[in-house]
Amino acid sequence: MAATARQSYSLHEVFAKFAPYQGGVSGEYHTDFLGAKTRGQFVAGLHMVHNPSVMIDEEYFEWIDLLESVAEARGSYTMLDLGASYGRWSVRAALAVRQYHPNLPFHLIAVEAEPLAFQWMALHFRDNGINPAEHRLMHAAVCEIPRDVLYYVRGPQNGRFDHGPDAWSGQRITKDYDVNSKSVDEGRYCGFKVKRHASGWRSVSVPTVTLAHLLRDLDRVDLIDMDIEEQELPASSAAIHQLNAKVKRLHIGTHGKEIEAELRQLLSLHGWDCLADYSLFSTSETPWGVISFENGVQSWVNPRFS
Repeated sequence: MAATARQSYSLHEVFAKFAPYQGGVSGEYHTDFLGAKTRGQFVAGLHMVHNPSVMIDEEYFEWIDLLESVAEARGSYTMLDLGASYGRWSVRAALAVRQYHPNLPFHLIAVEAEPLAFQWMALHFRDNGINPAEHRLMHAAVCEIPRDVLYYVRGPQNGRFDHGPDAWSGQRITKDYDVNSKSVDEGRYCGFKVKRHASGWRSVSVPTVTLAHLLRDLDRVDLIDMDIEEQELPASSAAIHQLNAKVKRLHIGTHGKEIEAELRQLLSLHGWDCLADYSLFSTSETPWGVISFENGVQSWVNPRFS
């Protein structure tokens, strides 16, 4: 995620609505623009310092979507954080609500399939004064149909992707060629039986959840933040009518050129307005400077709620 390393909270107007964190720094955590505290075990190489700036990189658009969704919230705030990792964007949403709307009730639904990252999530919530029991934390992969799937947890031994979730966040539903190949048992990981496939990649079995199921009992969602590693198109397509009826804003990390094109077609056809659209593996001129994108970024708002 290459970026121009400069303070940016004054460049998009929404940042002026939020005060950078000015509290104490213990040295036990990294703290960010909103004061979200992160343990070093969650992110390899993370410095235990306070960073009051927001980098101008592909995540800048995620910050904009998050903060605008909070500023525009009325009555309550609901966020779905899909592919949540240890819950960093969920926690940021909670801190943004507490600062901007101190009395506004909020509800977080955070879904993560990687077992260790999911275990970290409740700890990250508690570190930041958020009771996990008051929200919905789910160990699952987001998919278009409910089922159990094999889910990669590590790449081939000693290879580029032989890392845990602190150093690599590209875990995803196992490819068909690995599902259909011979595999051998290789111990356990966070209590889950590990299969090593012929390719050397390793996976565990996890349940899935659909967007339709997550939205079923909700009246309105202020933001869905989606980083679900090639499932963004099938999951959204299967639940497009629920998205139209209930969701105000989508922030989507994209993982393929064809996926990006079909998401544009799907959401445009259903009347969504596109605020940002930058392709993966590109370097693009943006209103905030030149940014290099590893994942793609698409940001959409639902005019039915305007």
